[in-house]
Amino acid sequence: MGLPMLSRITATGKFNIKLLVRNQISSYANIPKGVQSIHQVNYYDHKSLVEHLKNQDIVIVFTSFVPGNELDRKQIALVNAAIDAGVKYFIPSEWAPDTAGRMGSVQDGHGPTLPTDMVLAPKRVTHNYLLCRAAEKKLNFCVIYPGVLFELGKLATPFPIVILVYSDASTGFANGIFGFDFTNKTACLPDNGINPFPTTTLDTLSKVVISLFENPSLISNKFYHVADGVLTQQDVFHVVEKETGVSWARTSYSTSEVCKAALENMEKGVYGPTEYMHSLMTPFFGGLQVWRHLDNQELKVRDGEVDIREEVVQLVRKQLADKKE
Repeated sequence: MGLPMLSRITATGKFNIKLLVRNQISSYANIPKGVQSIHQVNYYDHKSLVEHLKNQDIVIVFTSFVPGNELDRKQIALVNAAIDAGVKYFIPSEWAPDTAGRMGSVQDGHGPTLPTDMVLAPKRVTHNYLLCRAAEKKLNFCVIYPGVLFELGKLATPFPIVILVYSDASTGFANGIFGFDFTNKTACLPDNGINPFPTTTLDTLSKVVISLFENPSLISNKFYHVADGVLTQQDVFHVVEKETGVSWARTSYSTSEVCKAALENMEKGVYGPTEYMHSLMTPFFGGLQVWRHLDNQELKVRDGEVDIREEVVQLVRKQLADKKE
């Protein structure tokens, strides 16, 4: 999701952005012209990272969360380097349902706390580390939870980046997590597709990030929840059927059962892409994560500007047009 977010942020022309990437620079296509500079870095070369982060105000991270990606080690390395470089603000890689345990931990919590497991642990390690460093007044941070970013899929290849801004600075519909097979006109829905989930468009999420860049005082050791609305997979299924003009075959699976099986495998030392995806079905589509409170207004993003169902319609139409090509 880094590339579409980077494109939206640079389009404002308001920020000087320094881009740090892990792989060879030549392997990254379509980097926006608004990026001031781009550098290949080694996350574990502390001295080099510190040099790259000097004179920056905000570090924001978009990186992969898949097994073996060492998300926790990378982000802790970035936090340590940011502190030593004098960076004031840090926004870690989240951009999904709430994984911090923030939900239900306060009186006006946003839902039940998710249990700790191997999949969520790297993100919680990062949260705890940031909380510890913030308590020492070494930097401020914030976490953004947009729920399900249904726009992201195979056409939006994951793009691991760090954006650094000089300032005065889950995925998606076509990648299989939704279980829609446009070739065979079949859909496999979690829990019959009845559970609601919060969702946010990339345009709205980019407005949130831009607001944080423009108002860094909002980066104040908080866990923010944002959304454009609430959907169910049945909502999406009905849009797909209507737009394709044919009836689709529909099956279902239990989110709790696939999650339980994934956790049992992890206890046995088996942890791969299947366990990773199945363990996330409950937080994504198990009906646990509908926000009871939105922070849109605090983040200076107006509520109700996006018709989320119309966004689904447009996305399905794009999927169908791309398939014809």
